[in-house]
Formats: sequence, structure tokens, C-alpha cells
Amino acid sequence: MKLMGLSRLDELARRARDGLDGAVPALVAELEAGSWRSMAEIAECYPSAMIDGIKVRIPLNGGYRVDLLADCEAQMILIEYAGASSGARAGKTGSKAA
Repeated sequence: MKLMGLSRLDELARRARDGLDGAVPALVAELEAGSWRSMAEIAECYPSAMIDGIKVRIPLNGGYRVDLLADCEAQMILIEYAGASSGARAGKTGSKAA
């Protein structure tokens, strides 16, 4: 998948430092390598993710999360938010895709 908004993940990695212990580079590698054809496939890969339409929220250790928009047809992902779980849109978790 083509990733957009990587600067948000870079900033999270800088702010969280050791709190995420390599989780951000691992997530970037997984997202780039992914070639999901449906939101259900993303849900299989990230069972703790909350999915609502094209919106995906992936919880990370240490009270952090990543919110993204995934367009499986276009094979593109936009990182909307990367930071504390209590940050932007904290109350909108959506529902898990089946």
C-alpha cells in the first residue's frame, strides 16, 4: 500500500521514544507491505483495530494509537492521526469489521 501522512508517524516515534520500542517502524513496514483487498482483510491482520467504513484505528502500547483511512481499491492509506489515545477523535471508535 502507498502511505501518505508518514510525518505523523515520524513525529509519534520521536515523541514516544522508548515507549513504543520499535512499534512505529514495524507498523510502517507492515502497512507498506500490505496489499489488502478489503477492510475485512485489514481486520484479520489487525484484530485489535476498530474499523468503521474506510476508517481504521490501531491501538499501540503505551496509550498511543494510529488513525488511518484505507482505500483498498486504490491501495492507498492516509495516516490521519498518530498520538495519544486521548487525542483527536478519541471518542469515535466505530465498530469492528466482520
